[in-house]
Amino acid sequence: RNNHPTVKPTALMRYLCRLVTPPRGVVLDPFMGSGSTGKAAALEGFAFIGIEREESYLEIARARIGSAAR
Repeated sequence: RNNHPTVKPTALMRYLCRLVTPPRGVVLDPFMGSGSTGKAAALEGFAFIGIEREESYLEIARARIGSAAR
């Protein structure tokens, strides 16, 4: 269940990942929240590094990114 207040649209984040990340690049999100950027990066085939200080959001992000990476 995603209760983060600023969830971003996956399609938008996928577009932004493609726009600014070189082939075989790494996407860095220093304020990961619920993992919208990480999910998009996984769907686009990019490596991802995310940083989040709130444990409750980290659990949501892991689940979202993990399901997209399969």
